[in-house]
Amino acid sequence: MNKLALLGGVLALVSLTPPTYKTYHNACFGYRIDYPADFRPEPEPENGDGRHFLSPDGQAILTVFAGYAAAENGLARRRQVARANWQAQRATFDQPTRTGYVLSGQVKGRIFYEKTVLKRNTLTTFVWEYPAARKAALDAVV
Repeated sequence: MNKLALLGGVLALVSLTPPTYKTYHNACFGYRIDYPADFRPEPEPENGDGRHFLSPDGQAILTVFAGYAAAENGLARRRQVARANWQAQRATFDQPTRTGYVLSGQVKGRIFYEKTVLKRNTLTTFVWEYPAARKAALDAVV
């Protein structure tokens, strides 16, 4: 058998192996999220609202957090703040959903993807940030 063909077959199998995940459960707000097992969880803040997870090289970041929707317009206000944070003119996807919203785009060579869900007067948000050069690999995880 051709060594190059064998190597190609092994590489194809490796690239088809799905990533493994761990689950983070937030005790304060009761939400759960799966994150890549090789990401390093940072300590929770004192208020216990969420956590940051870093890729092994520190270039990709998953941030999760929650808070109470202070008023009936809490979701709209959160979306407005998110747009401002991401310089919304660079958002390529800005879509309300039945229970929240999704924003995505690029800022300074980094892709961002933010999703917020309103459930029982609680806004739960997760945000991915990663280099555009890693789009193919991380879009599959996001």
